[in-house]
Amino acid sequence: MKFSFTDDQRLFAEGLRDLLDNECPSSVVRQTWENGSGHSPELWAKLGDMGVLGLLVSEEHGGMGGSLVDAVLLFQELGRAAAPGPVLEHMAVAAPLLASSVPGVVDGSTIATVAIDSSPYVAHAHVADVIVARDGILSDFSSTDVDGIDGGRRIATVTGGTSNALDVPVERAFDTMAVASAAYMIGLGERMIDIAAEYARQREQFGKPIGSFQAVKHLMSDALLKVEFAKAPTYRAAWSLANDEPTASRDVSMAKALAGEAAYRASRGSMQVHGGIGYTWEADLQLFMKKAWALSRTYGDSTWHRRRVSASVLSR
Repeated sequence: MKFSFTDDQRLFAEGLRDLLDNECPSSVVRQTWENGSGHSPELWAKLGDMGVLGLLVSEEHGGMGGSLVDAVLLFQELGRAAAPGPVLEHMAVAAPLLASSVPGVVDGSTIATVAIDSSPYVAHAHVADVIVARDGILSDFSSTDVDGIDGGRRIATVTGGTSNALDVPVERAFDTMAVASAAYMIGLGERMIDIAAEYARQREQFGKPIGSFQAVKHLMSDALLKVEFAKAPTYRAAWSLANDEPTASRDVSMAKALAGEAAYRASRGSMQVHGGIGYTWEADLQLFMKKAWALSRTYGDSTWHRRRVSASVLSR
């Protein structure tokens, strides 16, 4: 058995990284926070043109017919850029479910998000045309913003609207979002470590860059170890879901728990390297850090997922 990604999968991820480096620098992410949109229409259009939004849609419905294994590296690259807007929700769950019934979801001209967990809030409802809910499709709804810590993932309460019946595989959709979030948090963790490393090379204390101090090296090494350790379980979870393995739920929970803890460790270590300046609005670190904190609590936090792993082991 081959335990590696194909050349095509890696090339697609590299192409997405190039696009995000050009179209989604930290200045774009910051702008979506400042203007209150939490979304970049220009970036969204580029992702649609590249085929990212329709990657998991079958070819007969105009998509690329990819699997979660094809997508997991892309989720990671989106996290590395802290891509704002409902990219994960649309790409991972909504587009594959709605492609045959809702025009425009494959190329992104119709924006969709999801509301499949127990949270009373819906992420990105303010820019979505349709919502995939637990019992069907919701359209023509009204949303009321709720304060959250991540300006690139705005949350809202939803009222009214028209509901259309749709057989939503809730458990699979939940697990798919958990895997997508895990991969996204790995990307966030990598980017926070990169930001901290760059700062440590420039910031001097006692006439030396602080990155030369053993304490700083150990701090960031521990964070990087956590991030790297979370990758294999996340890739395994994507494979298990794509192949309908009986251990898929357990594998998903292992991935989400480890990725959430890795992102938290990366945020904590990177903040410590920055000192008090890391909390300021001018520092890019907080754009990634707050998104990691928000995602670590969505689709089950580490405690919830560890309990599911434990229950799976005990039931064998």
